[in-house]
Amino acid sequence: MGVSKPAHFVFVHGGGHGAWCWYKTVDLLRLAGHKATAVDLVSCGRDSTDPNHVESFLDYNEPLMELLSNLPDNDKIILVGHDLGGLSVTYAMEHFHDKISAAVFLAAMMLPSGYPLTFDLYELDPTVGQHIEYTFGDGIHNIPTSLYVLEKVQAEVFYHLSPSQDVVLASLMSKPIPLRVLDGSTIEFTPEKHGKIPRVYIKTLHDRVLGPPEAQEEAFLCDPDNEPTEVREINSDHSAFFSATKELHQQLLEIAATYT
Repeated sequence: MGVSKPAHFVFVHGGGHGAWCWYKTVDLLRLAGHKATAVDLVSCGRDSTDPNHVESFLDYNEPLMELLSNLPDNDKIILVGHDLGGLSVTYAMEHFHDKISAAVFLAAMMLPSGYPLTFDLYELDPTVGQHIEYTFGDGIHNIPTSLYVLEKVQAEVFYHLSPSQDVVLASLMSKPIPLRVLDGSTIEFTPEKHGKIPRVYIKTLHDRVLGPPEAQEEAFLCDPDNEPTEVREINSDHSAFFSATKELHQQLLEIAATYT
């Protein structure tokens, strides 16, 4: 299945990552003649903001909003989010629905309208939790302002099927996750805007963060008011852009051919 014209893909990273994590996918798409853009959210990747100073989800998400605001009038994108990036994709779908031809949730949070963004969303397995470094920027009697999963467990949790070079890259580039992003606010969306955009959910079959496919379904695919247009699977760990690069590339091409 081919794409009749070049598509524009925009990629949103998950917690602790940055635009850098998409480097293989961006390269393959550009080599295939498509446009591919990866964004650094605030405090991530090349952005130098201290994650403990990110005040809200809206602040964190501002680079994506700026990118979408500056798109030419005739430029519609395929918006792809991973992990925590699903929240950014959801918000963008409501506020820039006329700019998005399809939204892709790759092992990403796809929550119901009005679901509160709280610290509970980032509750990790207890065996991982003991290897997390928290920073309490507001004092030890308040909730932490950032977290960082220590390098010694990153490979087994996030990248157990990924090439060793990418595991090393991630260990060098990953940053603490700003937790004020989960500030208790809500992302509201409507059938007239968000609901008009095709939504594709890609389940990662060997995911040690979100769990097996059935756990992903229970967490993100059971809301009758926010059902995906299509559900796909990919034979990867949590980080499919590393562990199943070619398969992800092919699936993105198929999605572009279907929805653009």
